Amino acid sequence: MCQGPALDGGVHDLFTIAGRSDAGSCTTSVIKQPDFETAVRTGNIIFRIPTPVFGSGLMENIEETDLLKYQASVVGNPFGIAGSFNRNGNDGTISRFGWKAQNKSLEIFSGEAYNVEMGVSNELFTQERPNPDEEHALGLPSQCKLNATPEDHTNFNVGPIETVSDAVQFAMFMRLLAPPKRSTDTPGGADSIKRGEDFFNTIGCVVCHQSSFQTFASAITPSLGNAPANLFSDLEIHHMGSALADNVSQGTAGGDQFRTAPLWGLGQRIFLLHDGRTTNLLKAIDQHFSTGSEANTAKLNFDALLPGQKHDVLNFLRSL
Repeated sequence: MCQGPALDGGVHDLFTIAGRSDAGSCTTSVIKQPDFETAVRTGNIIFRIPTPVFGSGLMENIEETDLLKYQASVVGNPFGIAGSFNRNGNDGTISRFGWKAQNKSLEIFSGEAYNVEMGVSNELFTQERPNPDEEHALGLPSQCKLNATPEDHTNFNVGPIETVSDAVQFAMFMRLLAPPKRSTDTPGGADSIKRGEDFFNTIGCVVCHQSSFQTFASAITPSLGNAPANLFSDLEIHHMGSALADNVSQGTAGGDQFRTAPLWGLGQRIFLLHDGRTTNLLKAIDQHFSTGSEANTAKLNFDALLPGQKHDVLNFLRSL
């Protein structure tokens, strides 16, 4: 994601179609790659790693009333944690997917990825997408509009049944990916993991990283309904301070606000935080502390733990 000269906050593609054998008159004189060298030199670029997509169907099926009830239950907590929800601009309901919880549903999440990350227009994002620099000028040059749109769509004329679009199929793939199961004894043994979870709760981390919600009945498959979603997230956006701020707004989330990252599967992850800046859990925890962060008190409480107690917390996190 490159902010560009106009601080557009948009995703700039690494490659254009210019130079391909099927690009026709869409040449490098018509469409240009972003000037990444200048962006890097001027500190005007940010990076994002993908959010894990397992367990997405459970997250999608958590009722808003339960999220709101949990939010109300922690108002006035002693850790200085507030939080709010990013909301869909059309119906005002709580959105929950993406680093800033900017997408309402898995179909929208999938359709956006097809259009923005891969350049494939679809039934949800129907037009060819210019790079943000082009969008702020005159849009995508006509020579580069090579395909009828949308490219990815539901085909009603193939075989005895309709063929749904790739974007919808990928949304279903994400929806049906089961979350990883946490370990009860690895690493460090069951006693250490249990102590670590107790410390995690006591120092305030659990206020944002709420351990579990119960899902509502599902019309898609029974396994998604009335099931525990052990995601360790409240799905709210929180001010994370200057250390993590990317200065990009998405929906109602501002430049230093991020959705509480679900922690399920953390023990199987390598790169941490929204930009993958570290592989070290202690450094990831350190980054929660900075000017304006809602996690400052919890981080100071973690610092006050004894070395063995901190190790228990790390064992708990790696067991997820």
